[in-house]
Amino acid sequence: MEDQIWNYIVKRLTGVETEESKLYLNRWLNASEKNVQLYEEAKQLWQWTGLLPATKKQTETGVLIHSAARQAKRKSFKGIFRYSIAASLALVTSLSVYYLSKSKYEITETVYTVHKALNGKVMKVTLPDSSTIWLNAGSEVSYPKDFHRQKTRAIQLTGEAFFEVTHNEKQPFVVESGKLKTIVYGTSFNVSSYKHNQQSSVTVKTGKVGVLLREDSLGKPTMLLPGNRLVYHRDNGKLETSSVYTDEVAAWINGDLLFDQATPEEVFAALERKFDVAFDFSSTKFNGCKVTAKFPNQSLKTILTALSASLYIKFKEHGKTIEIIGGQSCN
Repeated sequence: MEDQIWNYIVKRLTGVETEESKLYLNRWLNASEKNVQLYEEAKQLWQWTGLLPATKKQTETGVLIHSAARQAKRKSFKGIFRYSIAASLALVTSLSVYYLSKSKYEITETVYTVHKALNGKVMKVTLPDSSTIWLNAGSEVSYPKDFHRQKTRAIQLTGEAFFEVTHNEKQPFVVESGKLKTIVYGTSFNVSSYKHNQQSSVTVKTGKVGVLLREDSLGKPTMLLPGNRLVYHRDNGKLETSSVYTDEVAAWINGDLLFDQATPEEVFAALERKFDVAFDFSSTKFNGCKVTAKFPNQSLKTILTALSASLYIKFKEHGKTIEIIGGQSCN
């Protein structure tokens, strides 16, 4: 565990961290104040030793950090912190020993609780702080097991969920979903961020939330009030706000399906999750087509009948697989 965290710290300090290492290190930093203090001390020492900007060669050197650290640990502490600009390996080794000299009990692995709603299912989750999450089909949330004791109540979301958050001014509730970060204190709102959809969105039912891009955590958030919806377009990185009826927020909990300028591929993906089926449309063309429709808790057969008329397609069932035939480009 210590070696793994150390690798992530080195990657961040040298500017070469990956999305995976960034996520893991952020979770570790959110786990406790001691971890934040360790990182800040490591960062200060890194700067003090005059480390040059990261290069490919330095990145490769970082891979050797652990064996170097183990060798240095057997030496006396006296020669560890000698100032050196040219010898980057020596600097990395020095910082490694400094890190490893901390009590191993100060660095604990964060235990995460994970909830996943399977296709065809909607799941209700009650958090330790009494907040409630409704998970849409094919969605997953994870959070530190003791997240209510942290500086923020941090939630990771893949898919779609409706949140009813218990008010706590001293401990913001933060939802990270794809490129978006949503910050609240006590309210109800919906977040949709399925991996293969072209859009991610945040829609507020009650209260107020702030939404910003995760890489722009120091920027000014976009504030949303009841009935406000923010959409992030993944293809161009733009944010767009609009208004919706509050009674339509998270209507999927009651079995309703709402589509607003969704691609046919996104519509079929939603049907797959809701009804636990699979669609085969490999030979069908939908270039430029968009679907705007509302299906209030209707059966799959009723929905497919409506789609067949608007998209000029036919359906053939093969067990739980549904073949789509026909279709035409909308360009």
